[in-house]
Amino acid sequence: MRADVIVVGAGPAGLASATRLAEAGRQVRVLARGNGFTHWGAGAVDVLGRVGGEPVSQPLEAIDRLPEGHPYHLVGQAAVRDGLEWFSGFAAGAGLAHAGDLDRNRGQVTAFGTLRQTCLLPEPAAGTGPDGFLGGRVAVVNFAGFRDFSPALCATHLRVSGIDATPASAPLPAWDHDRYFTGVELARAIDDAGFRRRLAPGLARAAAGADVVVVPAVLGLNRGHEPWADLQSLVGTPLVEAATAPPSIPGLRLFAAYRARLEALGVRWQFGFPAVGVERDGDRVTAVRSEGASRVLATRCEELVLATGGVAGNGIEANRDGTLTERVAGLPVDGFEDRLAYLGGRFLGDHPLAAAGVRVDAELRPVDASGEPILANVRCVGGLLAAHDPTVEGSREGVALATAARVAALLAATPVR
Repeated sequence: MRADVIVVGAGPAGLASATRLAEAGRQVRVLARGNGFTHWGAGAVDVLGRVGGEPVSQPLEAIDRLPEGHPYHLVGQAAVRDGLEWFSGFAAGAGLAHAGDLDRNRGQVTAFGTLRQTCLLPEPAAGTGPDGFLGGRVAVVNFAGFRDFSPALCATHLRVSGIDATPASAPLPAWDHDRYFTGVELARAIDDAGFRRRLAPGLARAAAGADVVVVPAVLGLNRGHEPWADLQSLVGTPLVEAATAPPSIPGLRLFAAYRARLEALGVRWQFGFPAVGVERDGDRVTAVRSEGASRVLATRCEELVLATGGVAGNGIEANRDGTLTERVAGLPVDGFEDRLAYLGGRFLGDHPLAAAGVRVDAELRPVDASGEPILANVRCVGGLLAAHDPTVEGSREGVALATAARVAALLAATPVR
């Protein structure tokens, strides 16, 4: 097998990189162990939520306060803007328009009733105020029988934030899941226009007198934001989706949009059979080895993009001697001198292991301790990169999109050998 560019990983960075490279005319193949962070995240685009532990209101402005070597400094603010502008166009074209911009962060309601800071919000989660916050009287409504959302818990914490919130429950129409159902099953049901027409009257009664209705993020799965817009029209009150526990329905919508776009561009997938190594010729990778049904497969390539994530994404593993290693190409990892440094200072606090990553140059090529490129045709993107902690910073999708923009600009101009 052969591909011009192999992208390893199907999280936000891998999906965006593969799509942009295919749009630029490169022949791309995606290898992925399994689903990426789209299935876990809130469907939003976090660019920069915290610096030095302090909340950020203007993400682009705050980039200058990040330490030297941070991925944003490597790719530049132009790549950050490019990445978000491209994503906004892509998402809108897939029927998944997002609200917001780089000038300020917005609040996203969660099932806990907190308002998490993010940059771009899916329209169903965008709220009614200029910053995405809720205004007026808010009804927090669950669908009867759905166990992954507590309107009382959500409303209680919203009231702590000064929001006039009241819990309520709406009945579901008769369907095939009377005893137990998941968010995915409910979202698929809401895709059906007839189901929405039967659902709307009960939801309207539960929300009577409210200015805004907060519901779990289950308003449709396979039809973009159309089910949300239709149900909102039927109820006659703005509906705001609250981010719930994984699997993320907004994230599943986004993953499906990426998959459809990649298939339309002719990109081939190898899903569920992880990359396990590479073949080299000097300082170039010539093929990627991956698991197959009965044997290890080798796919030849001209360029390799690693978007495997950090430790949590299984892109980095810890060795018995306390060192860390990148799993596909065996790249060195900036981590810790000894394994005692793995220990965090506080249970459930920020863990230092999350900041481990591969150090790269301005062209996203992995480098050695002296800063010299190790492999000339390998690029690392997203959460795999050193010098940042995407969870602590709230920068996961922003770094993914910015590095995807940079790698697309670099490789689009690279002639096929």
